[in-house]
Amino acid sequence: MLIFNFIFQGWPETAAVIFAAFAIVGYKPNLREIISYSLLLVTIIYLFRMHPMLFALHTLVALLVIVLIIYKGTKSSLGSSFFAASSVVFILTLMETLIILLFKKIIGHLPIAQGWLWIMVGWPQIVSLAGIGILIKRIRPIVIKKHGLNEQ
Repeated sequence: MLIFNFIFQGWPETAAVIFAAFAIVGYKPNLREIISYSLLLVTIIYLFRMHPMLFALHTLVALLVIVLIIYKGTKSSLGSSFFAASSVVFILTLMETLIILLFKKIIGHLPIAQGWLWIMVGWPQIVSLAGIGILIKRIRPIVIKKHGLNEQ
């Protein structure tokens, strides 16, 4: 079941995270970059999640890896990279919490052993995060132009 979670939830979720973070800093990645960076990120996350002693650290490690991906991939400042990464992780955490609470209200108990159910529960946040990335990508230039800010 781990491979299904990796392919059908982890990889798409990290792709949405990378896309939204790039949108925040104003970088327009191609699909190849999103796929390769998200594969790197999801692999690192799953390596930490599989280790019983390091399970809770996967979010912190993911945050740091996202910062490095943005910093190196977009040539943004470290501060902008950290802002984008922490914003996206916060949005993802908030959406995960709200969606899981909603599903628990509708379905009841969500057993962790039913991996396919957890994959389905994860898709609304993936779609929402990708939608937020698209929205940011479209609105960011308008806001920058309106307020007379300089793009990096």
